[in-house]
Amino acid sequence: MKNLSVLFIVLLLPSLLWAQGTRIKVLSVHDGDTLTAVDVANNTRVKVRLMGVDTPEVDFMKETQGDVALAARDFLRSLIPADGIITLSEDSQIDKHGRILGRLLNGKTELNIEMLKNGWGMIYFIYPFEKRVVSDYSKASKEAYDNRLGIFSNDYRDTQEPYQFRMRVQKQVGRNPVGDLELKKVVPPEEINKIPVWKRVFFPNYEMAYQNGYN
Repeated sequence: MKNLSVLFIVLLLPSLLWAQGTRIKVLSVHDGDTLTAVDVANNTRVKVRLMGVDTPEVDFMKETQGDVALAARDFLRSLIPADGIITLSEDSQIDKHGRILGRLLNGKTELNIEMLKNGWGMIYFIYPFEKRVVSDYSKASKEAYDNRLGIFSNDYRDTQEPYQFRMRVQKQVGRNPVGDLELKKVVPPEEINKIPVWKRVFFPNYEMAYQNGYN
């Protein structure tokens, strides 16, 4: 019983920690969607992943997407204030890799949205997700696509989508059904290219997609 109580506290801790938002100081930026920071309040070192944003890989299993990945990383660096202090959103959580997954705020500016709006990432959500947030991120990504910014520009038009890049490096094919955010259609992983990148969401299985109104 004692062990269960300790486990409950550990699982509850993230929601308590971010109840009012948490200030962190960025130590380093690995790529356009991942950074290392410390909690300003207790000096705890944390790895942070930008929720809903997928950027080209600087180093994935010793493979890289090259200059475009470095450009995305540098743009994220440019959004961080000189003192390195930003705020984690209240809805931050822990992902399966033990990283904090959240929205990052510099004052009233949300870094996740800025990365998408300027074309340095693609939206990346696996259900469960907040529909309002997904909708906002989708609009930002569509804006970048229409304006040919970042990875959608002529300079980087041949950039492989980060998700597809990781699958190729791992010699795998996608396993998650892919939903069209606008049409509420779901397709098998091998038909992912039928859905524009700014409208894609992923589901753990078809049943979950059907339960959420996709068909």
